[in-house]
Amino acid sequence: MNTTHPRLTLFLAGLLAVVTLSSCTEGSLSRLRNVRTGAIGIGPTGSLPSDHPSLRLKPESPEELRVHQAVRRGVERALDDSRAFHYIPFSQMKEVPQHLNPFNERAEVKKFASTNRLEAVVRVWVTPSLKHQSVTVGLLAHGRSGKPVSSDLATAHGPNPPLKNPTARASLSTWEKTAYEATKKALAKVRG
Repeated sequence: MNTTHPRLTLFLAGLLAVVTLSSCTEGSLSRLRNVRTGAIGIGPTGSLPSDHPSLRLKPESPEELRVHQAVRRGVERALDDSRAFHYIPFSQMKEVPQHLNPFNERAEVKKFASTNRLEAVVRVWVTPSLKHQSVTVGLLAHGRSGKPVSSDLATAHGPNPPLKNPTARASLSTWEKTAYEATKKALAKVRG
């Protein structure tokens, strides 16, 4: 069964939320310099710190799951390397909501920030494309109050020539690097 279309639909819905909220943001992470920041979600590769995939976007095979986990590691490495904030690993976050409801997202972010003693909260949408060997990252940052601060979107392409077997274990470091590059591009757009 081909699940590309439902995945694309969910990813586009997430991006629509980023675009909608971007109109409410100031557009820059520069005022968050060195503040304690954590992720409320890194998806659709997963929504909980346990590294289990989201049920709605479950990878179809163990190989695909490994790709998603490598992509997530790349995103986290880029967040950790950000010059905009002091990133606390996703695995250390407590009371991570399984799903964020756009209608009460601000309240959920505020509660999450308080529970984890954070000054800023980021939500990252990340989608690897096995077909195109690329990673697209959407980023939305909130202040401690839950107010959106900045958002942006970036894509990084994999190696040229393309990987012969993109789900092979030997390809995982390439996926991690591609996700890292896409996240760094998104962060750079908002001075992160």
